[in-house]
Amino acid sequence: MDSKRKHYAIINVGTSGLSTAFKFILGFLSRTIFIHILGSEILGLNGLLTSTLTTLSLAEMGIGSAVVYSLYEPLANKRWTIVQSIMRLYRNIYRILALLILAIGLAIVPFLPLITGKQVEHSTFYYLILLTNSVVSYLLTYNRSLLIANERNYIVSFVDFLTYFVMTVLQVIILFVFKNYALYLIIQVISTLAGNIGLSIYVKKQYDKYFVSEKIVKVPRKIINKLKRNVIGTFASRIGDIVVNGTDNILIAAFINLSTVGLYSNYQLIISAIQQILYSVSTALTATIGNIAVGQTSKDEGADLFFRHQFANYTITFFVSALLLGELPTFIRLWIGSSFLLPDYVDVLMVGIFVINILRYSGLSFIDAYGLSYEQRAKPILEAIFNLLFSILFLKVFDLGILGILLATMITSLFIATVYEAYVVFYYGFNRSVLQFYKKYIKMLVDISINLVLVSFLTSFSSSFLENLIGRNYFLILIVNFVSIILLSIIVYCFLNMKRIINKKVFRRV
Repeated sequence: MDSKRKHYAIINVGTSGLSTAFKFILGFLSRTIFIHILGSEILGLNGLLTSTLTTLSLAEMGIGSAVVYSLYEPLANKRWTIVQSIMRLYRNIYRILALLILAIGLAIVPFLPLITGKQVEHSTFYYLILLTNSVVSYLLTYNRSLLIANERNYIVSFVDFLTYFVMTVLQVIILFVFKNYALYLIIQVISTLAGNIGLSIYVKKQYDKYFVSEKIVKVPRKIINKLKRNVIGTFASRIGDIVVNGTDNILIAAFINLSTVGLYSNYQLIISAIQQILYSVSTALTATIGNIAVGQTSKDEGADLFFRHQFANYTITFFVSALLLGELPTFIRLWIGSSFLLPDYVDVLMVGIFVINILRYSGLSFIDAYGLSYEQRAKPILEAIFNLLFSILFLKVFDLGILGILLATMITSLFIATVYEAYVVFYYGFNRSVLQFYKKYIKMLVDISINLVLVSFLTSFSSSFLENLIGRNYFLILIVNFVSIILLSIIVYCFLNMKRIINKKVFRRV
């Protein structure tokens, strides 16, 4: 990787990770104030209406990701007339999608009482504001794809964070001064529009000098065909993700009880936030990988880059999973109290699923970067079907409760999603055997498992010892355990990767 590309990669990773982390913190604070001022009923309504409109995002069908891939080659070769044509096509598609979502959203209005379960005052008005926000989000957003494909993710991340920060401050002021939910939502619409306008102005300023052709050039048939295939694959992935991610809570509510859903969601809130941060860091490199793939002379270069990306993911997962396993129960006690704890095996399984999901990020990044969404189109459907079948089997036949639901998710994520994604990347992307991946992957899982077992013993002993010594000062216990886990994990990591460290492969240039 040349120094300029490496420079952009580092900036993209840092900016994406930090902006996602800060947005989570701001959102957490805003949510707390929201609950305190407007109450849990409006919070529930907000979540329900937002979820309803999120489902409409399926109409986008993953076109954004597909268009980013289609821009890699013409940008790399400075074929600006083709870039201009792709951007025109993308703009027109998104305008049609905005109208489609508006029409579908309005058609849902008569059924809102059925969705909300009971009539909440002004709920239709609130819904229409949120619908406006969804429609507005499709206007001018096509300019993001040009920046992302050209490895300028950091600009998108910065503008998004800036608008999110201003929006959050204004919403908090609205809550304190007016205590008005409608104004709270209107600020959200204005912020969405402002962010897209800001990015559009920047793109116009930076790229208009390249878009000088008055003649409308047709997008090459090869690019159109690849775009269609990637849209089909990405759309299938989105359906699968929604089914898998939405199944656990539904099954817990249906087969166990709603209180368990509440306890589970507290754990999931923290784990999902960390996953989102790590995902933003991983995907920030997708454009860089895609541009390298366009210019690489050998498939071996792609495989080599994959294994380095995978090792970086493994290193992050090694330490973060240890902190989650050792600190999550203590954090729950400190945050909302011991009565909100779930059994220890739930913590263990949730961390196991977390490990599998984070290690999948390398495969997912390369599938996007190499434009292989179509080749893995069957995977999310299989994952969703088997996840549901295993869940029902473990619940109805073996009566395992929440343990069975989590086991089903872990099995399908490991043996279907991970296996399928690795096959697609190595067979279609690198034209080589996937066995090398499995060998490295199994070693990584074993390494992480060894560390997690040792961390579990350490924190179990230290937490009991500290409680006897200083009482239930969970903040201090959290700090002491944090330091202990990091020190132990560093020792175990160095021991397990001694050969690689000695050979200095860890520090090999990307």
